Amino acid sequence: MRPTDPVGGLIGAPVATIRPTATLQEAAEQLAADDVGLLVVVDPADVRGVISERDIVLAIADHLDLNDERVRDSASTDVLKVEESVSVREAAQAMTDAGIRHLAVSRNDVVTGVVSIRDVLAIMLEDVPAS
Repeated sequence: MRPTDPVGGLIGAPVATIRPTATLQEAAEQLAADDVGLLVVVDPADVRGVISERDIVLAIADHLDLNDERVRDSASTDVLKVEESVSVREAAQAMTDAGIRHLAVSRNDVVTGVVSIRDVLAIMLEDVPAS
């Protein structure tokens, strides 16, 4: 894969999701079980946001009770999405510009996957000549 290839090619496993009413403890457990850094918050109608490892860490730092705090109260609701056809390079730039480590990837505005900065960095580094 090259930086000019579509970012959709990086999507592997199905999107890891969680419901807004789940506790942060449940979110932390699901992040660990799915071995991902971000969960897409969904209800039957639509995507409602995302919750990341960092959101959980911030909740712990704020001394919130992970068994009482709900995902909907800690999730980021301003979800940055790019279409699957966007290049890996453009996705990396979008993540850098927004200061985020995970990016939702969609097809026709429906989230089909999530890529991490680690995913795009690996592709970007493959394209750098060895010195």
